[in-house]
Amino acid sequence: MAVSGEGIHLTDEFNEALSALRGGENVLITGNAGTGKSTLLRLYLDERGTDDVIVTAPTGVAALNVGGFTIHRAFGFRPGYFPDDLKPGGKWRPSASVNKVLSAINVLVVDEISMVRADLFDMMDIALRSIRRSEEPFGGVQLILVGDLLQLAPVVTDGERELFSTVWESPYYFSAKASERLRLTEINLTTVWRQSDETFIEILNEVREGSVGEGAREILNSYVDPDFVPPQDWVTLASRNRRVEAINKQRLEALPAEKFVSVAVYTGDADAKSFNGSEELTYARGARVMTLINDYAGRFVNGSFGEIVEASADEIVVSLDNGEQVALGKHTWEIGRPQVADGKVSSAMVGTVTQFPVNLAWAITIHKSQGQTIPKLFIDLSGGTSQDGQFYVAVSRAVSLENLRLSAPIEARHIRASNQLVRRLRRSSSATVETKRFLAMSVDGVDFSVSQHVALVHAVVVDDGEIVANFGSWINPAADLGDFGVAHSIPAGGLALAPALGDFWPLLLRQAEGAVVIGHNLAMLERTVRHQEKGMALNLGVGYDTAELNFSPDGSTPAQQATSIAEALLSNRLSISRGQVVPPADREREGAVFLPTWAPRTNMMLDARKATESDIAWAALFGGSLVPTDRNEVQECIELMGAWGTSRGMWTTEMRDELLERAKVVLPGGYDAPPVVVESDQSYALLYEGARVAFTGRKNLLGAPADDERLAEICASRGLVYKKSVSKTRTDVLVAGDPASMSRKAQNAREFGTPIITQEEFERWYADSDRAAGPAPAAGDSTVAPETVIETESPAPADDAVRKSVSADLIRDAADVLNPGTRVAFRGSTYVFGQLIPQGEELQKFCSEIGLEFKQAITKTRSDVLVTDDPEAEDGKGLLARRYGKPMVTSKNFTAWAEAQVEARTSQYVSPDPEPQPQAAQVVEEVSQLPSEERVPEPAVTEDQT
Repeated sequence: MAVSGEGIHLTDEFNEALSALRGGENVLITGNAGTGKSTLLRLYLDERGTDDVIVTAPTGVAALNVGGFTIHRAFGFRPGYFPDDLKPGGKWRPSASVNKVLSAINVLVVDEISMVRADLFDMMDIALRSIRRSEEPFGGVQLILVGDLLQLAPVVTDGERELFSTVWESPYYFSAKASERLRLTEINLTTVWRQSDETFIEILNEVREGSVGEGAREILNSYVDPDFVPPQDWVTLASRNRRVEAINKQRLEALPAEKFVSVAVYTGDADAKSFNGSEELTYARGARVMTLINDYAGRFVNGSFGEIVEASADEIVVSLDNGEQVALGKHTWEIGRPQVADGKVSSAMVGTVTQFPVNLAWAITIHKSQGQTIPKLFIDLSGGTSQDGQFYVAVSRAVSLENLRLSAPIEARHIRASNQLVRRLRRSSSATVETKRFLAMSVDGVDFSVSQHVALVHAVVVDDGEIVANFGSWINPAADLGDFGVAHSIPAGGLALAPALGDFWPLLLRQAEGAVVIGHNLAMLERTVRHQEKGMALNLGVGYDTAELNFSPDGSTPAQQATSIAEALLSNRLSISRGQVVPPADREREGAVFLPTWAPRTNMMLDARKATESDIAWAALFGGSLVPTDRNEVQECIELMGAWGTSRGMWTTEMRDELLERAKVVLPGGYDAPPVVVESDQSYALLYEGARVAFTGRKNLLGAPADDERLAEICASRGLVYKKSVSKTRTDVLVAGDPASMSRKAQNAREFGTPIITQEEFERWYADSDRAAGPAPAAGDSTVAPETVIETESPAPADDAVRKSVSADLIRDAADVLNPGTRVAFRGSTYVFGQLIPQGEELQKFCSEIGLEFKQAITKTRSDVLVTDDPEAEDGKGLLARRYGKPMVTSKNFTAWAEAQVEARTSQYVSPDPEPQPQAAQVVEEVSQLPSEERVPEPAVTEDQT
């Protein structure tokens, strides 16, 4: 391997890149963290010279790290500009200096390209073509893009998100209009220099692509130490600026030495955003610091770590980790803007900042760590990770696993990567597709902006030039249906019998096996698994979203769109050359489908070669042509839908009878079904004066839209108290537009035993002016409880004792029945160390951490154990557990077992105070106040994170 004059090892990749750069090609230099992207760029610019080069980056910190300018400063853009603002008559008025610089350059370098938005990339192209009076992409300058696309992503606010699915197909630079005409040579660097441990490198590769296997996760989690106090020479990374400031402040205050304060001094056009130092730096002997400049003598670089060993008001002496000791006075940064002087592009000083060239560095933000190497690293996960690639940036700063510690176990929510980018990168390195099988699919569902939930899927399989499968299913989205429900005229309880996405998915994967996927709206599906089916592996190989193929399918429904994609494949309007097929599917794991009578009829044709007997039974019940041969499989379908309906509070005689009739047509025989749940109208007993009422799933109430203010007025007019959320002690009734809703409020109501009445019942009660809210019931009055009737044969007098005996026989000790992978359903509230863990996403996450699989419902074959606060309860889950002979564990017993598991795993759920917390229910109340009734995900990057 050749070595440059600067001692840099010239790999074949480096030589290939240098050859492309010297030839004037537009180049993307990408690769994993630590592969030498910045080194390669510096090597080329040192060789070439920079008289006609401008180096830019999307953020101030990134620009300072490469000695360049922010894109906005270099181009004269202001915050809030969009491409239309650069057109004739627009807001953009480039100064004479900007005009001169952009006219003079021949090379434009853009570092940290992963963070450059599509709209900004288009603006750069428009500006250069306008100023240089050239229609060549970017005015004909050589473009050098540098960065790992799977590191930090572009920042997009909720209000801007729609732009990047309509005007632009994604927020990434390659979705810009300018990219369509840009010829770009991609150089992917693969040799990792920062780490040498092959195991660690492989783990980083998995984290980078957002798909960490159990083995890699176990290795990472073996370095979890929630009680770890980082030694002086360790650096803590956190996602939030406030957390970083708190850590540094705490460590500084603990030093016994005299504290000094240095305030930055600004001149000219300079302010706190002009440099990466501290506007007010408090320091002392013993403080851990990071240098912010390069030393001309070569003793340290921007990003070196050390400790202050001497301090005064005018000078600090820093003992660097490399053994050097340096005295540092205050440094003056010259703040510049690009200019052309004597035909050369340079920087014209417009102001200065004077301050010590160090920051406190016991802790720094993940964003500021990008590009750094941190030999001893502690990652504080208390603030979570809010962006694609953020955890990868953090963990890839480490040099080795031995000198890495984590504050909490790694979960799926921490490891995020853009599926669109992963597909793009995997396709670029994949071989030519050998398959003739393709899966065309489309999804639709509920979009709350902060979360998305799939409610309808359709797929068409094309194999060797013909359609061999054409099927779909409605999905219970585990959320209120909102506008989606209105648009599709979904009746109350219309999806009570629909499978969850995870219950449908095994059937789809079997049909998709061996196919390359071409999907419409895949981004919704990929985001869904973060909320609706948290942590579910899609296992769709490496395919394409239609947007990546510049193809817009015809139709407005998933069935029409999937058919349009399939027709394009058959007519060769879509031609796929690269990708990876869907891997072999599990034939033992059962799937499910659901096509209700209230919805438009769609196809239900399966590829018999791929379908199991269970798949055929499900499809046959909803119009499939394949005929099942096993009545037990048909019976199982009925049992599952009955269990789902029971758990969701909507399993009526009409539903039961319809399914039994369908079964008899599909495969004649005698079938049974779970007993029906009938809720009698309790509104007049429950809506008493002073009753605290919450609402979920209403589009309109009493004939008009109902926001919080109107709901409060409606309640007050009848002597009720409006509550924005559902909590155990502060809510008496939940009014639901759909009584089978799986919204957060509805799940909380079922967990807390809060009565649920329908919106129709509330409106009927409201209209009955003679039956306005009466006085609150006397203490102990049982009329306030909802009357749930399970339709069964009339019991004999001894049946009660028999039932109790059956329940007692099913009760087991948690340690005897709870093993890794056990599928567990819950009735009632679950507390661990006094902390309430709400039903739904939180309980699902907790179960995963202690090795269990959370299930929403008790079913015959898809759940193993019921954890219950009342083994003799007559509600749906208790009845079904007895029907199927499922073991029951008491909530108290589960709590003790779970706490032991938590302690063994050093989980973050461990609390120093195991006593019950009186605020537990309040936490749920605060969480449930969102209009979408979904937990708000961690916010996008803000100034607080930079």
